[in-house]
Amino acid sequence: MELSDLSHDEQLALLGLVQFIGESNHQVTDEESDTIGDIVAELGEAHYRKVAAEADERFADEEALRAFLVGVKRPEARELIYGTVLEVALADTMIEGESELLDWLANTWDIEVSVADED
Repeated sequence: MELSDLSHDEQLALLGLVQFIGESNHQVTDEESDTIGDIVAELGEAHYRKVAAEADERFADEEALRAFLVGVKRPEARELIYGTVLEVALADTMIEGESELLDWLANTWDIEVSVADED
C-alpha cells in the first residue's frame, strides 16, 4: 500500500499528524524536511497542499486530531500512516509531546512497535 492509496480521510489523518509533529518542534530539521518532501512527492504537491490546508482548519488542537484518528479503521492504512509519521518524528530528536501522541496512537490503533537491529 502506498500513501496515494489512502482514502481522503486517511490522508487527512496522516497530514494532521505530520503537522502536529512539525509544530511540536518549532523548527523543521533538514531530515524532517526530506521526509516530508517524500510525502509531498508521493501525494503530489497540489493535492498535499489542499489536504494539509484542510487538516490545518479541521484540527484546531491535539484533542480534535485524536478524536479524528479514532475513526481510521483500516489496519493497513493505520500501519502505513503510523510508520510514515514515526519516520518524520525520528528524523530528529523526538520530544515528549510527539512521543505521547505516538504512544497513544499505537495503543489506540493496536500497532506493535519494534525497532529493528542494524548489523
